[in-house]
Amino acid sequence: MLDAALGKLPPTPYLNVVSETVVCLPDAVQLLTPCTIGNGFLQILDWGKFALTVYDRKSLQGVRAGLDHPALYAFPLVHQWFDRSTRTGSKPELEALSDEILAAAGEVIVCREVAVLKALKETQAIQTGVCPDCRESYARRLGDRCPACAGRAYCTVWEK
Repeated sequence: MLDAALGKLPPTPYLNVVSETVVCLPDAVQLLTPCTIGNGFLQILDWGKFALTVYDRKSLQGVRAGLDHPALYAFPLVHQWFDRSTRTGSKPELEALSDEILAAAGEVIVCREVAVLKALKETQAIQTGVCPDCRESYARRLGDRCPACAGRAYCTVWEK
């Protein structure tokens, strides 16, 4: 899917990618492109859609690749593997599934040109400060104290 989309995008030194699922696609993007969660050039939307968009972050022009679900029916192993609701027992044998995925790629992936509506990565440096309560660094845009000290902690810290 990533190859299909990149093949339709003009070369750009300003590549960004949006994955519309948290499952599998972000891993491929991070392995095969310079776009990662850490550098912010990979954005992940938890929409549960097996689709991604590659785009130029300067022009915001790109290509979205997704699955043509009706086309999956012509590839029963891929359909069974992809559509978990149709699984009736054991998983398809890996080698046969891999062969069918490679054969299906050109038939089941649909690419469309898109215009990204707005930059999804902050372009300005994030101002940081030191929380007056815990004395740890945090993004100042979050308030006058870090989220944990402001009552939005995700864990409890036990002092020793």
